[in-house]
Amino acid sequence: MAKLPLLAFMALCCTFASVLLVNAMEISVEGRVYCDTCRAGFVTNVTEYIPGAKVRLECIHYKGGDSQVENQVDSDEIEFTIDGVTDNTGKYYFKAQDGHEKDTCYVVLVESPRPDCKEIIPGRDRARFLLSSDAGMPGNKRFPNDLGYLKDKPLDICGSIMKQYNTEEDY
Repeated sequence: MAKLPLLAFMALCCTFASVLLVNAMEISVEGRVYCDTCRAGFVTNVTEYIPGAKVRLECIHYKGGDSQVENQVDSDEIEFTIDGVTDNTGKYYFKAQDGHEKDTCYVVLVESPRPDCKEIIPGRDRARFLLSSDAGMPGNKRFPNDLGYLKDKPLDICGSIMKQYNTEEDY
């Protein structure tokens, strides 16, 4: 009879632990896609975020070599992908399962819905991040760098905005 409360307690502990493990295994990835309206190469106060931009989360499993080398993307296999679209504020959200300790993961630009803002900003076409709870980062949210496109012609106000940044370029 004394074993019944002990068994009930153990079952409750196991249930609680399994709920914690299931919740801890899901990682949220959030970021934004923008249109660089001044062609500055960075976000300004007139930057516009792009609703409806297509993005992809992809994780690449490296078979060998140094996983820290950026240019190895072509030599190994994409193991995991999720396609997404930004919301009306230009934000994307992905939910993915933990367990990609040996993968390098990126959020990648796929397509801009804006005909006047389709040119990819060099270096802003993908953002690298860790999709693992064993990465030394607390919590289950990841915030990769923003991804960006360049507007075909800068806005008229950009010259005065860029002067605030003390740039040497003519706009």
